[in-house]
Amino acid sequence: MPDVYYARVSNFLSDSRDRTIVTGDNEEDVLNKVYDYLRSDEARSRYPAVTDPTELENNIRRCIFKKGTKVFATRAPQEH
Repeated sequence: MPDVYYARVSNFLSDSRDRTIVTGDNEEDVLNKVYDYLRSDEARSRYPAVTDPTELENNIRRCIFKKGTKVFATRAPQEH
């Protein structure tokens, strides 16, 4: 099964109502798709302060995850 990378736009733009999740085959693919989304009319109306999405490159890259690698359980295993 090929690796799937994803980024949730609300992680780096602080709008919890935006449920957009961008997926791709690698990090560069996801980054370019996020740029395309931020240049769309929907995103421009939601985020008017974002005039140049490439200025957010570092923030976007930190929010790109590989499916199946994000840690949810951080507790130590219980002893029986």
